[in-house]
This record gives sequence, C-alpha cells and structure tokens, in this order.
Amino acid sequence: MSEAITADKFWQFSLQLYPQVKPLCLQWQDELGVNVNLLLLLCYLEQQQLSLSAAELQQLAAQLNNFSAQFTKPLRTLRKNTAIAAVTPAQQQTLKQALLQAELELEKLEQQLLLQHCPPLSKKATPLLELYLAQFNTDSNADSDTLAAQILDLRQAYQHLSQHGG
Repeated sequence: MSEAITADKFWQFSLQLYPQVKPLCLQWQDELGVNVNLLLLLCYLEQQQLSLSAAELQQLAAQLNNFSAQFTKPLRTLRKNTAIAAVTPAQQQTLKQALLQAELELEKLEQQLLLQHCPPLSKKATPLLELYLAQFNTDSNADSDTLAAQILDLRQAYQHLSQHGG
C-alpha cells in the first residue's frame, strides 16, 4: 500500500467527488451491483496514476463484498424501508437520519478496509474503472456505449477536482 494514500486523503477525495457523481454511482450500485466505495477508490487511484492488476482488483472487491453484505447493505435496506405505521412521520425521519449516520460510518469503515487490504500499487496509468466494471455484465452494445460515456463523465469529474486543488 502506498504511503501517499491515507484513509483521510481518500475520504476527503470521496467527499469532494461523490456529490458530483452521486446519481451515476447510485445507478451503477442499483443496476449493476457496483460498490461505490471501491468505485471511488479506483477513481482516486487513477487520478494518482496508481494501479493494481485485474486479479488484485477482484480479490479486493471480494473482500469488500463480504463486509458490505454483512453490514452495509442490510443497514441500507433498513434505512430505505423506514415507513412504519406505528410511528409518526417525525419519528420516521429521526430514525432514517440515525440509520443514515450509521450507514455513513460503515461507508467510512469500508474505505479504511479497502486501504488495509489494498495490495502494493504500481505507478502506472491503468483503466481501473473499465477493469472493475467489466466484472458486471452489460447486455448490449448500446449499454456498453452508455457505460463508456458514463465512465468518461466520471473521469472528467475527478480530473476537474485535481485541476482545482482537490
């Protein structure tokens, strides 16, 4: 793991990038099963011109998916289904906010786990986003054209950050 990448730097990068790419990240999460934290890490690595192999990426994704399946996804599902007849709308909102805060803490922990399990990185530019997204089947050429355009949008967003002090 590179000394230059710290959990705090990665978290700050994510906080800056995510608001700009949130709709795309959530679409890929819902439609493809993409892990947003891993996606953000790959954006960060690409921005820093750091890389890992396809096998290392698959292993990292598998380790994260185990944690996410056990903790983050169930909490997210619970947060999205807070409509309970027995409580008032204000109580529902309070519950939803508490679950959202807990989910955010799990997201931060996921990022720390990614960095802990990340293998040594090589200093080269590799299209990590394509490598990761290739693990998720897209059905048609139209889908792959759309995906390519979305990846370009994502890259432009993080490149814009680096040009403006991010």
